[in-house]
Amino acid sequence: MSALRPNILFLLSDQHHAGCAGYAGHPTLATPALDQLAAEGLTFDRAYCQNPVCAASRACLMTGALSRDHGVYDNRHVLDGRLPTFPATLSAAGYRTAVIGKTHFNGDQYQGYQERPYGDLKGQAHQPDPARRPDRGESGLGGVVKPAGPSGIPLPLTQTEICVAEAAKWLQAHTATRADDPFCLSVHFDKPHFPLCPPAHYFERHAGKVSLPEVPPGQFEREVPFVRAAMRNNGEPDPERRHRAAHERALAAYYGCIEWIDDAIGRILATLDYLGLRENTLVIYSSDHGEMAGERGTWQKTVFFDASARVPLLVRWPAGIPTPRRVSDLVGLVDWYPTFCELAGVPAPDSCRGRSLAPLFTGAALDRDEVWSESVVLGEPAHAGCMLRTDRWKLNHYLDGADELYDLSADPAEQHNLFNDPAHSTTRDRLLARLHQLWEPDLQRQRYDAHPIAPEHKHTYPYSNQFVLADGTMIDARP
Repeated sequence: MSALRPNILFLLSDQHHAGCAGYAGHPTLATPALDQLAAEGLTFDRAYCQNPVCAASRACLMTGALSRDHGVYDNRHVLDGRLPTFPATLSAAGYRTAVIGKTHFNGDQYQGYQERPYGDLKGQAHQPDPARRPDRGESGLGGVVKPAGPSGIPLPLTQTEICVAEAAKWLQAHTATRADDPFCLSVHFDKPHFPLCPPAHYFERHAGKVSLPEVPPGQFEREVPFVRAAMRNNGEPDPERRHRAAHERALAAYYGCIEWIDDAIGRILATLDYLGLRENTLVIYSSDHGEMAGERGTWQKTVFFDASARVPLLVRWPAGIPTPRRVSDLVGLVDWYPTFCELAGVPAPDSCRGRSLAPLFTGAALDRDEVWSESVVLGEPAHAGCMLRTDRWKLNHYLDGADELYDLSADPAEQHNLFNDPAHSTTRDRLLARLHQLWEPDLQRQRYDAHPIAPEHKHTYPYSNQFVLADGTMIDARP
């Protein structure tokens, strides 16, 4: 097997704050598997998703295109099955392709993958803990803060543990039957997204020992309308820290979920190495978007602050990345499709908006000075915006006109909105002209309204995951 066509193991978590890991400098989180990946490969310090909402971000990853191109903004929007996807391209190029776990696809549940032995094939996305109940709100999951605590599901029945078992089984079968063929195996965890319910020992390691991020008084009132709408939509904001104990419990549970995922990743990597697949397997770890994790008194995603829009990104490939290092280039999840195409020796489709990251593997620079992200508050299309991130600046433009400009070199916490500061008007106008050129805000509502939407809410079916048996039969995985 040529090193030009490596195996690909894509490990994707859900809603992982890029700063919440040992390798990222977090003072209390223990993430030995991720730390080892960082030590052995590339650590991307400025990687961004192209839409900080689950289904939309995953559509960007799969297609290499932006939401403005493929039309997916809401978690109920249906990704057009006719669009090219990286698993479809790799499958056509001779790769064996499979996905295990959460995909959050609406419509076609394979999107070019040849195999899907386990996952949210009915579009449910997240496993309830311990059960999906009407009294837990529209989603049946219970929100972020109130249900946070130890898991109520036997460990072997959790999505996290089944993903590990199915990945190990798949890798064993591939080694036994098709070892000479390159593979692309995507393993998608539904954690650390809520319900924040890790196994008890992970929760207890942090319970009573976490510190919530400080929030200046009056934070909510200072936020622009888009951010306030997103905070309300995401549920349970607490900028004044009136419910500190409950939010501390949620943060402890969030940390526990991250450590659980780290342990799961460590076991998959140990399996990969034991089977002799380490040297020519490109291992990628990332997340679909970040998590506010109590910053600014809020939770979840949707907004363009780095806690929400920046993602962890680690890459290991012993045969193709000779020197471990930290990478400061601006990159996005949209870049993986053209990267895979280059490594597989096939052309990327014209629809790809990203750039191949392969030059970075051997120390070259990407020569890029901007990265993009879009967002719409779920179910509220009037609240929409686009982010332009450059080396120093972040400009967030919203349909309502209440925009933000942050100097990230001087203000990494994004507390000082300089949009209306005359001293920065030249920078503002230059970036705004560039943003308008790509996003075309006058067409945004038209793009949103024209896109097909799934007829039912994703949480109407009681069981979040299904198994696909060898004969193609699909059965529910309970709970």
